[in-house]
Amino acid sequence: MRIRRFLLASVAVVFALAGCRHKCQKLFDRDSYCPPPNIAGPRSPLLLPPTQVPTTPAPPATSPFPPPAVMPETSNFPPPAALPPKANGPDVLFPDPLPGGMSLRPGQAGSNVLGSPVKPSTPEPTKAAPPPGLPGFTKVKDGLFAGGKPTLDGFDALKKSGFRTVIYLHAAGADTNAIKDMAATRHLTAVAIETTPETLADASREFHRLTTDTVNHPVYVFSDDPRRAGAVWYLYFRIIDAYGDDVARLRAKSLGLSEQGEEGQAFALAIQRVLETK
Repeated sequence: MRIRRFLLASVAVVFALAGCRHKCQKLFDRDSYCPPPNIAGPRSPLLLPPTQVPTTPAPPATSPFPPPAVMPETSNFPPPAALPPKANGPDVLFPDPLPGGMSLRPGQAGSNVLGSPVKPSTPEPTKAAPPPGLPGFTKVKDGLFAGGKPTLDGFDALKKSGFRTVIYLHAAGADTNAIKDMAATRHLTAVAIETTPETLADASREFHRLTTDTVNHPVYVFSDDPRRAGAVWYLYFRIIDAYGDDVARLRAKSLGLSEQGEEGQAFALAIQRVLETK
């Protein structure tokens, strides 16, 4: 019986040594180790975490430092007020209209982007109802008036209106005594200036001296021939008022300027010669 057990034990040891695939040392060496056979079953397609690893997330670690303090937002302006939405879309800001100009705001009558072309304002002599005895009486500017040769009633009207000076633009060799006498009896200063195409430069210079001196205002200027007065006034507008040719010609035309006839063409050439010397 003992022999049988010994044989069985020997067979078991032999099978055990034959089944170990590792390079084991001696059977009874304490330092040798043979790992146990893999007894795990077939692997599962689902990978499960190890049993010793917790499956729930760990709570967030607390920082040893306190959280940074949040400073309150300071501002010198109050928060914007909530405005109700506009029914007609966003507001459009338009510039304020210029004084006397056209507004660009919609809904106003006659408003457009550029507006209608503005006609350049050209100052023209103011014509009013002529006083008695002063045909074609016209206010040229403050203190200066023009018209036809006054009658006796015209001289009376000038005295009544407070005029101080009358300027008579006459042709060569004209009798000026009657004009001076009628003015003197009414305490008016009468100045006679010979005005011809040949003397236009000197006449214009004397005319400018008298009319620019406000001591002589109001002044009434007249002539026997409107073309003579128109030429003098044209040079006044060009030289004293510094108007361009178009404006000066427009103003002087209403005061008698004309190039019609032999006399008118002669004055036109004389005007050109005077302007060339300026």
